[in-house]
Order: sequence, then C-alpha cells, then structure tokens
Amino acid sequence: MTHIKITDAVVRYPLYSSSRQRSLLTFAAHKASFGRVAREAGDITVVQALNGVSVDLQESDRLALFGRNGSGKTTFLKMCAGLILPDEGNISILGSHAAIINPGAGLDPEKTGAENVEYTGRLLGVRKQARDALLAEVADFTELGDFMNLPVRTYSAGMMVRLLFALATSIERDIIIADEVLGAGDALFVEKAAARVRSMFDRAKVLVIATHSGEIATQLCNRAIWLDSGRVLMAGEPAEVWDAYINQRPPLEAVA
Repeated sequence: MTHIKITDAVVRYPLYSSSRQRSLLTFAAHKASFGRVAREAGDITVVQALNGVSVDLQESDRLALFGRNGSGKTTFLKMCAGLILPDEGNISILGSHAAIINPGAGLDPEKTGAENVEYTGRLLGVRKQARDALLAEVADFTELGDFMNLPVRTYSAGMMVRLLFALATSIERDIIIADEVLGAGDALFVEKAAARVRSMFDRAKVLVIATHSGEIATQLCNRAIWLDSGRVLMAGEPAEVWDAYINQRPPLEAVA
C-alpha cells in the first residue's frame, strides 16, 4: 500500500569553508537558518534543516506544508521524494512518485518543449506510440502552442512550471511531491492544475505540497503541518493550521 512514513527525522547540511571564510559564513548561515547552526565532530559548521520530524501518510492522504522561507519545507519535500535521507530517524516510502521541487529541474534548456517531453517519456520507459500521445496531451494541457517548438530557455518561469507539472502528472504516479507549483501560474492554470490533481486523487494516491495559499491547501488537502526552524510546530486540519500559521498563533504546547 502506498505510504510515506517518517519517524524522528533529522537532516543536517554541512557548511565547508576556509578559515578566512568561516566566521562570515557561519554568521550568514546563522541568520539564514533562523539560528539552526551548530557544530559537528571535527568542528564542521552545520545547518540543522529538520529536527525530529515525524509524519505517517497513507493512501488518499493529501498533506499541505506551511512555513516561512528557511523553515525546512523544501528539505522535507526532498526527503518525501527520496532525494535525500535523514541523518537520524527512519523513513519508508512505498509507491512510484513524481517530484516538482525546482522549476526547470530535469529540463534541458537547449531542447524544445516537445523534445523535453520526448526525452522524459523515454527515460520513464514510455513506448514510442504512447510518447506521441503523451506529447499531444502535454501540449493540450499546458496550452503552450508554438512555444512547444521553441527552446525551454526562452520560457518564462510560469511556462516552465506548466511544462513540468504536465510532465509530472501525465504519467500516473502513486505519490506527487510539489513545491509551490500550484501558486506559480495564472488563475486559469491553477484551476486546471487543481482539477487535475483532484482527478488523480480519485484513484487514492498521496500528495505532499508546500504552499503559501490557504485556499489551495483547504481545496486539495485533508491534512497540514506548520514547519518552523525545522520542527513541526502544529499538525491538523488545513483550515485550522493555516489560521494559526497566518496569525502566528502556535498551539500552547508548542510554545511551552
């Protein structure tokens, strides 16, 4: 059965520098990570991106992540996608997955949109006849028109998001991991993307999405967590967690 199970996960990023750079780098890292800078064995400066995070997602769970920049959301998404492993704790992921985390990641900027679709289809093992259908489906969904025949380097950020989202969701996957993707397009695209995700979840899959939109979270998700300085500050219903996050009112037990 499809699932993502994370228990007491800790993720640290080492920061390497020369002695001349170390003081300035440590100061900047301390500011950027909201104070989550420590020292490991060997006097290596590290940023603790996640600290004791646990979550258990089963089929049909749709999780929204809230938190300011630097709170650990992208690290959490990468862990859910299997791109990184925790330094401490345990993680179990069962099911095929697609991740949309870095706009443009996985796309060849010199290839056209159509060529990127063809290449991605081949990497995913899609047969030639099905790749033709894949291209038609992606072109129709993205509404990129003639831009499908232009190099991706000519695309705006929003156009790349359309192409990435279409590719990630055109081939059925058990788990979808997305970072702000549904908030990156215009209103019509967001509506189409939301409808596409809803359709996918009619087949009982797992969604994990970081978003700064309470509306998107309440429309698409049945669970939410608020990350702060690498810790889960609050977990619960999306509307409840969003209200606490946007008004900066963590539960009393999190403050104690």
